[in-house]
Amino acid sequence: MTTSDVSDLTARLSELERQHRSLRHLAWGALCLLPVGLGAFTNKTDPVVRAEQVELVTASGTRQAALNADSAGVTLTLFTPKGRPASALRLSDSTLTLLDASGRTVATLGGPRVRHLE
Repeated sequence: MTTSDVSDLTARLSELERQHRSLRHLAWGALCLLPVGLGAFTNKTDPVVRAEQVELVTASGTRQAALNADSAGVTLTLFTPKGRPASALRLSDSTLTLLDASGRTVATLGGPRVRHLE
């Protein structure tokens, strides 16, 4: 075997190893996505998500916002980086209210409900 034959075999082996690594990564990715794909074909899930509160958090778990609903309406609360309420928006009936960190009304958009006189 000549030196050029050895270098050709070395190059081919390197290329095969690179392809093998790529295929292995692709296979692992496909295996990780398999449960998601199978979940799309099942009808056992409820199409509605029900929760008392939905929180948005950072990758480290710090709460940034919370959305909740109660008898007063729907409220979106924004939090400081230390986790304290910074402000909130409340939507109820026909008004949108901006609240400060202590829960006091800062601004209101909308007005009282219109009632028909009979």
